[in-house]
Amino acid sequence: MEERSDLTEEQRQKIINDMIKFEEMGGTKGTVLDNGKFRKAKHLNFKPIKTVTASELDEMDIPPIEWLVDKILPVGLAMLGAPSKYYKSYMALDLCIRICNGSKFLGFNCTKHACLYLDLESTKRRPRSRLNQILGDQRKPDNLYIITGDDEPGRINDGLEEQINYQLSEHPEIKFIVIDVFQMVRQQAKRNQSGYDRDYEDFKVLKKIADSNNVGLMLIHHTRKMVDPTDPFNNLSGSVGVMGALDCAMVISKDKRNDKEATLHITGRDMESMELKIQFNRKTFQWECIGTAEDVEKQREVDEYNNSPITKTIKKLLEQNGGEWSGTATDISNASKFLGCRIYDSSDKIGTFIKNNEHLFYFDSIEYSYKRGSSGRKHCFKVSQVS
Repeated sequence: MEERSDLTEEQRQKIINDMIKFEEMGGTKGTVLDNGKFRKAKHLNFKPIKTVTASELDEMDIPPIEWLVDKILPVGLAMLGAPSKYYKSYMALDLCIRICNGSKFLGFNCTKHACLYLDLESTKRRPRSRLNQILGDQRKPDNLYIITGDDEPGRINDGLEEQINYQLSEHPEIKFIVIDVFQMVRQQAKRNQSGYDRDYEDFKVLKKIADSNNVGLMLIHHTRKMVDPTDPFNNLSGSVGVMGALDCAMVISKDKRNDKEATLHITGRDMESMELKIQFNRKTFQWECIGTAEDVEKQREVDEYNNSPITKTIKKLLEQNGGEWSGTATDISNASKFLGCRIYDSSDKIGTFIKNNEHLFYFDSIEYSYKRGSSGRKHCFKVSQVS
């Protein structure tokens, strides 16, 4: 023990006596006496943390979020999840191409950067084939670096981190990394290890790679077979710890597997959640954005309104009656037989359609009201006068 010159003889003797007593009681290096019992000491290398006040924090120069794809993909740890055969690997590869070229992905601006794509379920043949499918005769990006499964890059805590760090040192321009698929780099589960603990260990390593190098790192992952209809992000395979570790998460879902349209759900820290309606183009092998889920649903509602024989019948009745007509749902159904737009729905369904689309009649310059009579509800329509 280093001798301190600022202690008095009495203080030095007290320290020596306390040490002798500590050892006599069974104390050893690295232990502390706690409530009459010895336990292993924690925080032996304690380092005081300097706090900042709220006002100091407000004045600090903190860089803004760095977007790889504007509004939907920031730098950090991300995940893209979907069931098998949902073309998620095509989406990941196309995303890399768009970032490498600095073009648009699903209509959103990409910042031009080099990318590293780990296609771990393939040999060189598959990514080459997909690049040709997506780009055709166009020149392939010189700033897209590819590693495949036959390169044997290793798993988490077994060579993966070193391999990625090596690639980043060799190609410092790399800003976005894709690991396709996540399962191929996971550590083997330890005996009696919970799913949460396993997820935590894996994500801790991957998050450190992303944060320490200030890059985007996206994991391609499968979703559960048992679907949670209330929250698509609950369908990502793994424990509840998965979402907590991510800076950004994307999930592709469909109402039915054979549907042409899909929904891309996007959420993350410090970013607005959104849902995009997308469709896979089998000619270009690229996902295309149809619009936001809300906009697509509104357009579908308008199309159904315009194409409905109920709407067409009501408009023809207004044309024939000087812009004003009233009658029951049965009257509308009977009139449709003679107006070339036969309605096969029941009277109840006709009434429900009118009620649900009252706002669309309004935007179509048709005023709507109703009144009850002896023969049931009478629907009243009148063409609005445009000033």
